[in-house]
Amino acid sequence: MTEIERISEQLKRAFEGGAWHGPSVKEVLEGVTAEKAAARPVSGAHSIWELVLHIAVWENAVRRWVSGDSKDVPDEANWPKIKDTSEAAWEKTLEALEKGHMELRQTISRLSDGELDKVLKHPKPTVYDLLHGAIQHDLYHAGQIAVLKKGAK
Repeated sequence: MTEIERISEQLKRAFEGGAWHGPSVKEVLEGVTAEKAAARPVSGAHSIWELVLHIAVWENAVRRWVSGDSKDVPDEANWPKIKDTSEAAWEKTLEALEKGHMELRQTISRLSDGELDKVLKHPKPTVYDLLHGAIQHDLYHAGQIAVLKKGAK
């Protein structure tokens, strides 16, 4: 197995399941309704919905950066505003998260191990550091979602 394949597998586990640490992003989102996703059980914290949008924004940014784009994530895109809190809008959000994750993994699958040490134009780490950062980002926010999910009961 190549290093790229190992990294892609770790990203898959962080997102879909099978990680040794606990629930993945998708696993922790199981059973979350639009109402729970929009709730704010912890004062001053982001909602589950906001975290899901944030994860999607950053997985898209990583995909773009690995592909050579150097545009930063604008502040307003980092934590998108939720205008529609219907169940249909929540399902659409989850579908977009899944689609973006699959696009990131497809992009990673086209990389070679030789590209891992490449320094990116933006945000300046190597491809290796950025991909591991994406995994860490998913896990960090999965933990936050788990806490918020318990508080939203």
